[in-house]
Amino acid sequence: MKKAIIALIFVIAIGGIFLTLKIDGEKSITEEQSFDVEEIKELELNIESWDIALENTEFDKLTIKFNSKQQQKKQSNPVEIKKDGNKVKVLQQDTEKGAMKNLSFGKKATIHISIPNNAVSKIALKNSYGDIKINNIETEELTISTDSGAKIIKGLSAVKGTITSTDGELSIVDSSLNELTIAATNGDSYITRVNSLKTKITSTNGEVLMKEISEGKALFVETASGDITISYKEAPTSLELIANSESSDISVNLEGYQKEEHTEQLKKGKIGDASNKLELISNEGIITVK
Repeated sequence: MKKAIIALIFVIAIGGIFLTLKIDGEKSITEEQSFDVEEIKELELNIESWDIALENTEFDKLTIKFNSKQQQKKQSNPVEIKKDGNKVKVLQQDTEKGAMKNLSFGKKATIHISIPNNAVSKIALKNSYGDIKINNIETEELTISTDSGAKIIKGLSAVKGTITSTDGELSIVDSSLNELTIAATNGDSYITRVNSLKTKITSTNGEVLMKEISEGKALFVETASGDITISYKEAPTSLELIANSESSDISVNLEGYQKEEHTEQLKKGKIGDASNKLELISNEGIITVK
């Protein structure tokens, strides 16, 4: 028993020394860069593990800033920011090597980017492991490609939005787009109060829940495994509906809906002159339209 206590004290002491050395050996890196919006048309981000926050600003400059702690011996800047013609590029790569590279001891940092309304026509964002938050951004085209991590988008206004996700939950709220495309491998997709003329959502494994949406020209949702729920803010007035589920569990509750073909696995019908289209497919999942 005495040996065990001594061993425990020894381990704690060594741990204390290690932590002290680690704290003493760290330095804080803070950087902020601003660009005149007249000179910038595109923003390109390639981020390995840090979180990303894009938000609106009333100022007339695009501003990028971050703060992180690095080991004193690591003199290289963890984030590279550069201007290439009318494009601003942001690159973040982890500095750990070997066995420590894939170990995570909590969030490292967040890259904050402030963008004036319609200042950037194209935003391309690639993130491997961090979370993404977008708040009140206006742009012509937004492209997001991520391996894992949560994606929270609020108040987006865009002509075209494309989101490709391998893993992680997606949430889009109070946004407006002419065209929205989502391709998810694993992870649920929650779409609330989003206006989109043309929407296409495909998911291998995950629920797709669309609430308080507006009737658009075309809405297509397909899941290999996962429920699909479509809830309109106001009753559609001109809609062609096709819902197909191999689980034979489909529910349609829309005002003015007229059945054309109804079987256990297929529900087909229309509202009005059916100038808009809603097509839903789920191999293993419940489909609900209301």
